[in-house]
Amino acid sequence: MVIDDKHHLVFVHIPKCAGTSIRRALRSLDGTNGAFTDLAEHPQMGRIHRAHIPMADLAAYFPDAFAKVRDYTAFAIMRDPADRFLSAIFQRLREFGGVAQSDFTAAMIRDEAIAVRRQLEAGPERLAAELVHFTRQCDFIEHDGQRLVPHIFTVRQMAEVSRFVFERTGIEVGRDKRNRTTVVRMGALKPLQRALRRPYARHVTPERRQAVREWMTRAGFYKDLPKRSFALDPATDAFVRAYYERDFVILAEVSA
Repeated sequence: MVIDDKHHLVFVHIPKCAGTSIRRALRSLDGTNGAFTDLAEHPQMGRIHRAHIPMADLAAYFPDAFAKVRDYTAFAIMRDPADRFLSAIFQRLREFGGVAQSDFTAAMIRDEAIAVRRQLEAGPERLAAELVHFTRQCDFIEHDGQRLVPHIFTVRQMAEVSRFVFERTGIEVGRDKRNRTTVVRMGALKPLQRALRRPYARHVTPERRQAVREWMTRAGFYKDLPKRSFALDPATDAFVRAYYERDFVILAEVSA
C-alpha cells in the first residue's frame, strides 16, 4: 500500500493483481516511507505481509492508515479470481516449495491447489503470511459492507490506471516488465539455481534480487517462460468459484 499525503491518494495493493509497477512509481510520494511494504512481525497478528493488509486488519491495528483510506482518494487493481488463484499457486511453489517454474507439472499444480484449498476451507480467522496471496480481493476494498476503495480497475485497464495516476500526481506509470516470469536459459545452471534458491531468498532483499534478475536477463541467462495452461481439479475449481464469489461480482461490475 502507498499513502500519498501530498495528493491525498492511496493505492491499495491487492496481491497478484499487477500492482508492483504502481507501487514503485509512487514510492517517492509514499508518506509512510515504505512502512507497508514487506514481511514483518506484528505483536497481535504475528507474521504478516505489510504490503497486503485487508481492511478489517487495517481498521483494527492501523487506524491512522485506515482513516486515510477512508478520507483520501483510494484506488486498486483487480484480476479474474480464477487466474489470480492459479498465479498465487505458482508463487507459492516458487517461494515456499523451492520449485523453479520451468519444472512445474500439471500434477504438481493440481496437488498444491488442493492443499491450499483445504487450508482455506478450514476457515482460519486470518490467513498466514504465506497464504496472503489467496485473500479475497473484496477484503482489500470493502469493510463491514461498505466500499472504501471507490476507484477500481482491472489488469486489462492499465492505460486507464496510468492516466488516473498521472492526472492526480503528474507521475507517469509505464508497463513494468520486471515482474514477468522468466526461467534459466541454460539447463546446466538449473541444479545450481535449485541449490541456492532458499538461502538466496532468505538472505538477499527483494529489491536486490530484482536487480540481479534484471542484470542476468540482459546478460542472456534468463528467458521468458513460455505460456502453458494448467487446470484445477473439479472440486478445487468449484471451491474457487464459491470462495471468491464476491470478487467475481465486483469484477463484473468494474468490467461493465
